[in-house]
Amino acid sequence: FTVFTADGTLTTTSETVIVSSGPVTVPRNDANVCIFATTQLTTGAATTAVTPRIRRGTTSSGTALGEANAITIGAAAGSNEQYVALACEDRTAVATVEYSLTLTQASATGNGTALQGGILVLVR
Repeated sequence: FTVFTADGTLTTTSETVIVSSGPVTVPRNDANVCIFATTQLTTGAATTAVTPRIRRGTTSSGTALGEANAITIGAAAGSNEQYVALACEDRTAVATVEYSLTLTQASATGNGTALQGGILVLVR
């Protein structure tokens, strides 16, 4: 698991990595992996929705897992919102796995700020 409490910037409408798990050892050839990630975000100006995603690797170009649905913000832009993502997959013939939580703001004209959060990777 990895947690953070230092603020991170979510640049306007760019998909941004909020937190990455670091490498997790896979104990056998075939493994089931589940990833749970959460963060608190102060949305940027004019933001209308936020899309959380779990991706393989440490960049926003890694393979996306599960669905990536835009969530309409619950209060005015500039408020604090909580986001959670969960994804599971089967992996074969890998020694380690690594995942990231990304967020994308819709219609934002200002940067958002990730205030705290974390990612948990379970392998069996």
